[in-house]
Amino acid sequence: MNKKLIYCALLGFAALVGHCNAQSIRLTRYRSRTNVTLDLNRVYNYNIYERNRWGLGVNLVQPLKYDKRYGTAFQNSFIAAAYAGYGSGDHAWKYGGEAGLVFPRAVLRGFSVYYQHDLLRVGSHSFDEYNIFNTTDNSSYFSSRYAGVDLVALHAQFDIPGPGMLHLGYSHSRERLLFDASGLLYPSIYDDDAMPYETFDEAGLDLYWGDHWKLGVLAGVTDRDKAKPYARALAQYSNRLDFGDSVGNLRLFAQGGLTLSDNTPLSRRFDLGGTGGGFYYFNNTFLTVRPNTFAADAFVLASIRFTSGWSPWTTYVSEPHPFVQLNAMWGGLYGNSVVDGTGTYTLYGTEPPGYIALTAPYAGLVEPCIGINGLLNWGVLDLGVAAACQLTPKNSSYHIDNFWDKFAVMCVAKLII
Repeated sequence: MNKKLIYCALLGFAALVGHCNAQSIRLTRYRSRTNVTLDLNRVYNYNIYERNRWGLGVNLVQPLKYDKRYGTAFQNSFIAAAYAGYGSGDHAWKYGGEAGLVFPRAVLRGFSVYYQHDLLRVGSHSFDEYNIFNTTDNSSYFSSRYAGVDLVALHAQFDIPGPGMLHLGYSHSRERLLFDASGLLYPSIYDDDAMPYETFDEAGLDLYWGDHWKLGVLAGVTDRDKAKPYARALAQYSNRLDFGDSVGNLRLFAQGGLTLSDNTPLSRRFDLGGTGGGFYYFNNTFLTVRPNTFAADAFVLASIRFTSGWSPWTTYVSEPHPFVQLNAMWGGLYGNSVVDGTGTYTLYGTEPPGYIALTAPYAGLVEPCIGINGLLNWGVLDLGVAAACQLTPKNSSYHIDNFWDKFAVMCVAKLII
């Protein structure tokens, strides 16, 4: 199917479900203390590997003993969730479930155990989960590199002094890459595409401080080499500064990541590919960098965007607001020369050994962007246009000479819910 038709279908579907005003639909009566909801985020998703993914998810919250002194949202409760999904591209079922207890008024806010037979995005550096309504944040639509995973995990959440929340977890999983140097692999369709499984034992910590700061630390071992544990850390800052309707707003986003050993599995390194080649604008990603272009063991990136509060005209169907944006990133790979910033990753358990080439943005990359929001207000969609250009040092191995190959014109489409 034509990619443009797929993306248009995505926007149309998002507009349709946007009228729900929430990420879930309650299935039980509002007077009932038992809350069963349909998880809309499980209904539909898209990525280049699975293509269209359709599914169903149901969540349950059941108070243990209803205390009339507190509202419904502050009851000690039993929670459970289950989901299933099917990808039209890989012809494979995914499913999972979770059960636990929550204590909204205690230091220990809750704990749970869950199981997943699903996909893991390789090299992800996002703290945010998929949100069917947040179309401009769903850059994972361009993802193609995944690992198949069977995972069992324990998770606990703690309230800490100050505006902080601490998440601790342990997981045991077996995983196999669903791609190699030649392209994507579909073991659910072709038996010869099946890569060997690798087992992982990992402990993780996520710290959320207020609304702007996030820190994630992960450490583990694999059966590839249990004598060499690996670890990675990822920090993020995001904020929006409002200066009034007449001036506008400033959005800030920054990340930094680091792996602590040269034997870190590829799935735990950082994929710095963007959404280049598409025609749709996404937040906090590089709009001219094609998917799977860069990988890194250490990186920093930043994005700053100012949207003007001024509009040249205001009508029922149009209220345009210009914006300017600047993205920048740098990354490096362990054990590689600073001169070329390239390396290889040895695939697990293949005979003869297979390799995947890696390139880091070792010389840096800058991406200016300009655009206009709100050129057309169409129902729950706010439509605009943007253009971005990629700037890199001419002596870098990833420099692009042809201007049109590093230039992008995109549609900006936001849901107004």
